[in-house]
Amino acid sequence: MSRRIIAFNIFFVCSVTFALAQNNSLRSAFLTIDSLYNAGSYLSAEVEARRLLEYANLSDTAYAEIHKYIAFSLIAQGKQDLAKERFAMLLSICPTYSLDPVLTSPKILAIFSEARQAFLSTKKTAQEPIAASLMSSKPAVSYRTILFPGWEQLYTGRKTPGTILLCAGIATLGSAFTFEVLRSSARQDYLAEKDQRVIDSRYKTYDRYYKAEIASFVAFGLTYIISEIDVFTATSNSSLTIQSSAQTDRLSGITFSLHF
Repeated sequence: MSRRIIAFNIFFVCSVTFALAQNNSLRSAFLTIDSLYNAGSYLSAEVEARRLLEYANLSDTAYAEIHKYIAFSLIAQGKQDLAKERFAMLLSICPTYSLDPVLTSPKILAIFSEARQAFLSTKKTAQEPIAASLMSSKPAVSYRTILFPGWEQLYTGRKTPGTILLCAGIATLGSAFTFEVLRSSARQDYLAEKDQRVIDSRYKTYDRYYKAEIASFVAFGLTYIISEIDVFTATSNSSLTIQSSAQTDRLSGITFSLHF
């Protein structure tokens, strides 16, 4: 056990030492680039910044700063279009990145602003076809929703709620019509009767069928309303959003999010 602890401690110390050494090396490289840029050696600053891209496990902040120095150096060399491309790479990594308006020259700020506008425009254009496609593929409510409860759910593949609502609709509406027939027959029977005692008995039978008929129609109405709410809730409250992100020189990806 003691050997394992010693080996672990050695590994931990070596890892920390390596991380600190890499961090110090990276900080030193940034200071060198900044010094070259401030001294007017723009090409050398650009070359040194490009070399930093070869480092492994760089953070997004480090990548953004590297692209910033490359863009600054390109602008100083009169290569504005290439600088805009580099700013676009920076924004693809950190979309909310901004330059200090006090410490940055107006020329660089203007080029960065143009690059940001172009980046946002390209991003919006890339997302619009996806959003339009999703909207066009969104299921529409058909006439089946109005005709009978549960039919639309079954048609769109939602079998469980569709079967429940359809069976409930058939049962309640069928019961309502059955009690209506029985109630009409009971009414004729008690109206045709002459004996008062028999009339009272047959009226009670008629009244039970009448109340059962009303309750069945009310139950069907509630089933119909529940079916309508279920259909419009299922088609309106769920949406799929896809956001694409492209990061030049690094990663490209698509993000899916489902909202209910």
